[in-house]
Amino acid sequence: MTVERAEPTSQEIRRVALEMFATKGYDATSVRDIAAVVGIRGATMYHHFGSKEEILWDLTLSALEAISSSWKDAERQLGTDDPTERLRAFVRAHVVFHIRRQTDAAIVNAQLNRLSPDHFQEAVALRSRYERELTAIVESCLATGQHTVPDLRVTVFAILQMTTAVTTWYQPDGPLSVDELASVYAELAVKMIA
Repeated sequence: MTVERAEPTSQEIRRVALEMFATKGYDATSVRDIAAVVGIRGATMYHHFGSKEEILWDLTLSALEAISSSWKDAERQLGTDDPTERLRAFVRAHVVFHIRRQTDAAIVNAQLNRLSPDHFQEAVALRSRYERELTAIVESCLATGQHTVPDLRVTVFAILQMTTAVTTWYQPDGPLSVDELASVYAELAVKMIA
């Protein structure tokens, strides 16, 4: 469950911590470092977050909920139950999220093991639920008899890995827009199950 932290100082702490965790790494960033950039004392941080790990958890949970929400929004707008179109929509939503929210994605993908055991387990459960959405879509594609894959689980992970890796090379000034690139990835995913 998300803890709503709408006050400006909490939002600024989140923004600064997100950037610092993504650039310096979680371990190399201290509460004092974050507080200094925000312009508050280290002790004041604890009025907003109980620990540095709580900040990381807040950022992780927010990113996991946002990526799931981006797929649900795309699904609602789809207007068809065709499994191949659902696969395209899922992949487009995944790619767009990873491009537009690269820093959030970096936190989830690189700093997950810095969470406390309870938060780690909850994050893994949320990520697994999201992966099961894609698995169900690919299974629906296979059920039509028009698609085949050598291994369902490997195919799902290959699609996720391929689409997540866009953050490692995408440049905003490149020849394709975000939407065009997302559509290319959607077609690549469909070809993977052809």
